[in-house]
Amino acid sequence: MVTRDVLMSIRPAYAEAILSGSKLYELRRRRPSFGAGSQVVVYSSSPDQRLLGTFMAGAIHEAEPAVLWKLVRGKAGVDREAFVAYFEGCSIAFAIEVRSPQRLEPAPLRFRPPQSYLFLRHSQRRHRRVLRWASTIA
Repeated sequence: MVTRDVLMSIRPAYAEAILSGSKLYELRRRRPSFGAGSQVVVYSSSPDQRLLGTFMAGAIHEAEPAVLWKLVRGKAGVDREAFVAYFEGCSIAFAIEVRSPQRLEPAPLRFRPPQSYLFLRHSQRRHRRVLRWASTIA
């Protein structure tokens, strides 16, 4: 799988947990189209609506929800009830390993955020702004 720069929308509580180091896996209902080593820019969704930091994607785990729970319990920022509710109706669940989270100076996003994630392209001016921000040190 290819490594890429990715902008990912994450609910505020989970974004904070990732950047504080307490959430070690980001859960997704669909398989991400990027691989380990990709830089993920964290966009804290409504009501925050701002960029907060970055992390490097580690391994992407894929399994039936009950099997994945055994790997991520206590490390995904959700209890079992929330995990089961999130993956209801899914035969396969995904967990992105969070590596090297880095909190940055919060910044607004100047274009419509993705519902899940989008690939940041250096060829697009608005994406270059996000990539420059992501390369700063807090």
